[in-house]
Amino acid sequence: MTGTVTSSEDGLPLPGVTVKIAGQTGGAITNATGVFTVSVNSSAKALEFSALGFVSQTRILTAASTYSVVLTASTNELNDVIVVAYGTVKKESFTGAASVVESKNFADRPNTSFQKSLQGAAAGVQVTSVSGQPGAATQVRVRGVGSISAGSTPLYVIDGIAVTSSGTDLTSVAQTADVLSSLNPNDIESVTILKDAAATAVYGSRAANGVVLITTKQGKAGATKFNASVTGGYSYQAVKKHEVLNAQEYYKLYFDSYYAQRIAAGLTPDAAAVAANTLTRTRLSVNPFNTPNPFVAGGALAPGAALFYDTDWRDEVLRRGQTKDVNVSASGGTEKLKYYVSGGYFDQKGIVIGSDFKRYSGKFNLSNQVNDFFSFGINNTLASSTQNTPPGAGGGANPVRFADIISNIYSLYVRDANGNPVPDANGNPTYSYVNPVSPDFNPVGLNELDTYLTKITRITTSPYAQVKFLNGFTARSTVSLDYSAVRENQFYNLLHGNGVGVKGRGYRYSKEDITTTFINTLTYNKSIDKHNFDILLGQEAYRNKYDQITAMATGYGFAGQTELVSASTPGTASSFYTEARLESYFSRANYDYDNKYYLSGSYRRDGFSAFGPDKKFGNFWSVGGAWRINKENFMQNVKFVDDLKLRASYGVTGNNDISRYAAQGLYSLANAYEGLAGMSYTQLANDELAWERSKALEFGLEFAVLDRRLSGEISYFEKKSDGLLFAKPLSRTTGFSTINTNLAEMNNTGIELALNATPIRTDNFNWNIAFNITKIKNKVISSTQDEVVDPNDGTKLLKVGQDRYQWYLREYAGIDQADGRPMWYRDDASGNKVTTKVYAEAKQYTGLGSALPKYYGGFNNTLSYKEFDLSVFTYFSLGGKVYDALYAALMHNGISPGQQMSKDVLNAWSPTNTTSTTPRFLPASNTDLSNSSSSRFLYDGSYMRVKNITLGYTLKKNGQVK
Repeated sequence: MTGTVTSSEDGLPLPGVTVKIAGQTGGAITNATGVFTVSVNSSAKALEFSALGFVSQTRILTAASTYSVVLTASTNELNDVIVVAYGTVKKESFTGAASVVESKNFADRPNTSFQKSLQGAAAGVQVTSVSGQPGAATQVRVRGVGSISAGSTPLYVIDGIAVTSSGTDLTSVAQTADVLSSLNPNDIESVTILKDAAATAVYGSRAANGVVLITTKQGKAGATKFNASVTGGYSYQAVKKHEVLNAQEYYKLYFDSYYAQRIAAGLTPDAAAVAANTLTRTRLSVNPFNTPNPFVAGGALAPGAALFYDTDWRDEVLRRGQTKDVNVSASGGTEKLKYYVSGGYFDQKGIVIGSDFKRYSGKFNLSNQVNDFFSFGINNTLASSTQNTPPGAGGGANPVRFADIISNIYSLYVRDANGNPVPDANGNPTYSYVNPVSPDFNPVGLNELDTYLTKITRITTSPYAQVKFLNGFTARSTVSLDYSAVRENQFYNLLHGNGVGVKGRGYRYSKEDITTTFINTLTYNKSIDKHNFDILLGQEAYRNKYDQITAMATGYGFAGQTELVSASTPGTASSFYTEARLESYFSRANYDYDNKYYLSGSYRRDGFSAFGPDKKFGNFWSVGGAWRINKENFMQNVKFVDDLKLRASYGVTGNNDISRYAAQGLYSLANAYEGLAGMSYTQLANDELAWERSKALEFGLEFAVLDRRLSGEISYFEKKSDGLLFAKPLSRTTGFSTINTNLAEMNNTGIELALNATPIRTDNFNWNIAFNITKIKNKVISSTQDEVVDPNDGTKLLKVGQDRYQWYLREYAGIDQADGRPMWYRDDASGNKVTTKVYAEAKQYTGLGSALPKYYGGFNNTLSYKEFDLSVFTYFSLGGKVYDALYAALMHNGISPGQQMSKDVLNAWSPTNTTSTTPRFLPASNTDLSNSSSSRFLYDGSYMRVKNITLGYTLKKNGQVK
């Protein structure tokens, strides 16, 4: 018998389909063109066709000798094969908790890094962009925050190899660079996020914060398939910021205040107006009007008075962002030799001047099944990226910060007496650096003079060899190299800004991060009647080496030179080298009976170089079980239930994301004493410093009903982290303020719900809804003290019984309507809350809310009609308080002349506006401190946002549009 097997989805031939003779031995596999040939005897009644991801089909044999078979893609999610630690497993037999994000999710959302596309795509996974900078790091949290002082970033594993991830910042210039942005999202086949102990414990000491498994695309047997895609797009600032004063409003606000003061002092209206104009001009250092006295008595604009300019700094530093993404790939091969090769070019210009990211990437994966028992392959990735990053933090060089806080009364350009920009020698407008808030800074001008450049080259390669022997044994060995080279150039020019004092300052950074990994595994699979066994034994070891060289020089002779050799004064040159090693032994056993009852267990012993002499090794384990209830006899008449699985797990994982020498006593050699080399004692040793441990309990229910029109899962989890690294306070008489200890405990408990529904499913129209929501509660269980201020953030208090990110602020009490002064609360001698107008007397309180959201999740609506498809993805976050630091800066009410203000200040309290809730405005001698840190600027952080809308049209395979 011969025939062909094709896919119902696109009509293309399906290679690798298993063709068996029903009830007999023997069969065949379709070749690269979907063709099969099988020999049958006269007693054969039917042929069975099966393939991964497709519904199996049985074809009754007739007198015909040629058959055409069409397979339909499977919608049975429990039969899907998912990637897990050191292998794959059918979802139906998986006892752990995992979320799978497919490649389409990344194709529909063009981002520099794949993590951004995970936002809202998986229950229990919270994704936050650290910055809008192209190529910036992305914060990913799996089932809450698992640590206080150590890292909370999940472990990233690419094609079975743990890699240097975004938790490791290799940059000095661009503090928001993400080393994972070197991976082209178009090369990703799927991402599996492991969440509970049954899924993660086999990764041991690195699994407490979850594990993200990235599987890249592989070749498939068949003719070579070429794929090319070109994507372009534009971006803008997504959310409007606070409305601020224009130049006339700002100038007049000061004038009105001075005018009222002069009138109160007894001056005539005309004399008061002249004095107020003079005081305003002096206080603000500039006058944007075409006359020295733009306002007359009473505050009206003088006849003929007009603005020379009204600088919208936000418009000057923001621009239309642009993205270009070009990818080509080829895949194919035979049943024995398969390959995937790709190349990509990504170019993104950020919405802020001076921000961009460019990446060139290449991928080559090869697998070769030499014979029935031996195979080998290799996975390779090469990427080179260039990132320009505008300066951050709160300095005047930061374009976003500058534009937010500098008033419109300050000109972008130097202007002559008629208000016209003064040209430079090349005929271009000369930038002005005059303002009292950030003197000698103008981010638009500095963007052309300063340099913040990061170049990263990354190479990952992982060859492997696999041998199958005896009956059911498979041995596999993999070696991996993960190499990252970072070159950075930072330059402050000699004319304006940060480098003026030393006539220019230049830096060079050169870094290498090299990780070598060795993994050896032995698996055994055996089925005895209805009993199925799967056993894994393994050994893993890695060594990471980090090498950095830094050089600095000052004193540049003239503008335009940035190389260190051009400087007259060599500065500090430094270098350092660090190393970390991990040694591991692990095992895992899975058992199921009759595809109905499932048990699993894992154990791992890790040794890590960072911990104390007697604490370097730790033991981690898990147990899990699952019950497919729908397979029971009592469920056979419940027709509307397609699948129903109950699972539970418990286990212990660890967190080794700490400083490499955190347990050792350290001396710093970077000190000079009387011109000679010196050293100082900088860290106390703690030989007992050990792993952070996470004890995780989980219960889950997976289901599919109504002919799979509705499917999903609900999970309850509790993750107790103990032995958390914490800086224990010490007496200053020791010479140290803290010592690293394992003295804190914290809990994360929560519920996850994920649903997939198909309300409408017809031949021409389909509507699919995917929804997930997560609720997490965090609580500090114990610490070295009942409460201690977070040493890294004075607005947070670590208090037993409350969550990790509880706000700790002075509580705002409004204003005194009698005089417009702000008030806060304090405790009197009896412990009662009373108000005070003196900020220093106010008390910091808890109970003001948490920075952590109560709920977060996402939902995706996908509609398709014939060849058209529309997808709308929305993300939401509910609860949690955010501190609006920008609004606080804009509500200074005259404390900082020249600093921009919100339009709300126009409604400030005054003797004629005593019902206002905004503190009074004072242009001089303002000691009210009304915009100091307090609960006044704490707001509900809930939001919902449409993140992505995709509209598509699919051409038929023959190229004809229907």
